[in-house]
Amino acid sequence: MSTDDATVGALLSGLRRFLASEAIDDQLWDDLDAVLGEFAPPPSREIPAITARFRTAATRLVEVVPRLVRPYPLRPMRHLIFLSTEHPRPENAQGHLNRFAMGILMVLELMRDDAL
Repeated sequence: MSTDDATVGALLSGLRRFLASEAIDDQLWDDLDAVLGEFAPPPSREIPAITARFRTAATRLVEVVPRLVRPYPLRPMRHLIFLSTEHPRPENAQGHLNRFAMGILMVLELMRDDAL
């Protein structure tokens, strides 16, 4: 078994990508695109399902970010946790979904160099 710095670095990089993949999947990217992309906003009937998936993604990010991002991004993570606990009225759901998507993107951007 090799213990040189290059091997250890490659192993750590692989482990970080694996942890990130546990939190970030194709469905998350599809949902972010549906909320913020070219054909946004999604139909109102899809908002509850996307919000639920965002909550699941936020929970996963809360679990993996401390292992992947140094220093720990306290403000963006607090913001994401706050957004994941909000339950807005139906007339405010689209705005909440947009803020939630932006909060997730902010955390993903912080992870980009370290994990993705």
